[in-house]
Amino acid sequence: MKAVLVFCEGRHDVVFAQRSLGAHGGCEWVDRPVGEMPTPFGRGRAVAKGLIARRFERHALEDLPLRDAARPPLPCFDAVVQNTATGTMFVLVRTHGQDQSGACLELLQDLQDTFVDQPADTFDVSEYAAAFLFDANGEGVEAKVARFRERYGGHFGDLSSLGHGGWLAETTAPVGCFVFHRSAHEPTGTIEDHLAPMAARAWPARFAEARRFIDDKRDEDDKVSGSEAERLKATITVTGQFNHPGEPMANIIADRKSLSRAWFEASPVSAELAAFLTGAPWSAS
Repeated sequence: MKAVLVFCEGRHDVVFAQRSLGAHGGCEWVDRPVGEMPTPFGRGRAVAKGLIARRFERHALEDLPLRDAARPPLPCFDAVVQNTATGTMFVLVRTHGQDQSGACLELLQDLQDTFVDQPADTFDVSEYAAAFLFDANGEGVEAKVARFRERYGGHFGDLSSLGHGGWLAETTAPVGCFVFHRSAHEPTGTIEDHLAPMAARAWPARFAEARRFIDDKRDEDDKVSGSEAERLKATITVTGQFNHPGEPMANIIADRKSLSRAWFEASPVSAELAAFLTGAPWSAS
């Protein structure tokens, strides 16, 4: 079995990747106890505790305020989906932004150290890759990729030829980078630029009224007025409150009844993301 660690900035990015892999990548949700995950992520004959459990145990609860102690440590293992036909699992990891590179590198080093000097058949997962998803925001695609190369080159090796949507194989592990942006002609923006049209098509009347409400009632110093991404997040969230009162945007786009699989199947960026994630170059292939 192979594993792709998918590092996502936020919870709704995790959900978008998960649902895109379901719509375009032939993947299904893996719902089993942590200890029963494929090794070395779960426990097995070679490890008493898997990587996921060990990471959670490092959460030094007594040193944290209660509010922080109640949350999982970042980067956080959020979900696992699997394509049984190809023998590939996708481990979706929430990082809470590109600035969490130090913690992500620590996790990657833990995984690398776990595989070092182990016989080839020690673990269920014989090979892994790492994919990183970012928003271009106002910096643009090239600036985001350049910052990624700078921060992660020390771990993976030479990343100078890595670009958006691409992979490198001659590195510590196969590594790829995908940056959400508006279009080929508009290299800035965020994932919300693609989620908003999906929500608008799914709930046209409600989306239009939610946008009108946000635009008519917001003040200049409101956070929702700070960027187009925040405005779109608010609009999508308000639109989804009829079926998910009080819940965040991630829960709204995760609901298959509210935002059906068909909307992901029709989304070009959803298909593009799934093609990227399923295109990891494996040395054993």
